[in-house]
Amino acid sequence: MYKEFLAVFLGGGVGSCLRYAISSWLNPLSSFLPFGTLSANALACFILGMVAYFFQHKLLHSELLRLFIMVGVCGGFSTFSTFSSELWSFWKNEQWLSLLTYMLMSLLLCHSFLLLGMFVAKNL
Repeated sequence: MYKEFLAVFLGGGVGSCLRYAISSWLNPLSSFLPFGTLSANALACFILGMVAYFFQHKLLHSELLRLFIMVGVCGGFSTFSTFSSELWSFWKNEQWLSLLTYMLMSLLLCHSFLLLGMFVAKNL
């Protein structure tokens, strides 16, 4: 049980650091949309799609690796709480176009990247 928690803990640290780096780099580029958070969430969905495919088709077998990547890295890398906070900020500042654009782009892009990750994994 401790190994599982350690795998999630270490993966979460990696994912959180990656998200912080991407957000620090990309969010300042635009006041219209938080591109760093959007990019981190989309990339996490892509990675999740690939790894889910590998485990679903028995190409990877290690439960610790699954927990490290899928729960830890992807969980720390993507962030629904930051997404929600940014939506609230748009709402509060009456930036309706940014709010709707960000919400729709996030849903469509992240779902598309999840499917793309599965497609890429299938064709490797």
